[in-house]
Amino acid sequence: VGAQKISDHHVRSPLLNINRSCQTCHKWSEEELKARAETIQERTFVLRNRTMDALVALINDIKASKDAGASDADLAEARKMQRRGQFYLDFIESENSNGFHAPEESARVLGDAIDYFRQGQVSLRELKAHK
Repeated sequence: VGAQKISDHHVRSPLLNINRSCQTCHKWSEEELKARAETIQERTFVLRNRTMDALVALINDIKASKDAGASDADLAEARKMQRRGQFYLDFIESENSNGFHAPEESARVLGDAIDYFRQGQVSLRELKAHK
């Protein structure tokens, strides 16, 4: 196993000391490295907010369906999709790099979460159509 470079053991944002945390491996300027990180994090933040909006929309739709008389059995699929998507969203939230460590994977996971929330809403629409 090859030796890894340990650049800084100080637990804080690597962007606070780009020279020691990033430039030991990446040979771009501090300004470019910081701009790249901030762009990735901003894009992830925007997608995360869209994902949260989709979650809230599904929760509101589940509540409206329950208030309209849907049973727990009727709501089971929507709730399953809510839990599944929520797990994905929670994973990205707890990862703590705002997408920087794996931007493509963060975007994929958030996209999957949005899809689960959408599937939950579709199940509620189908429930309405059959009643």
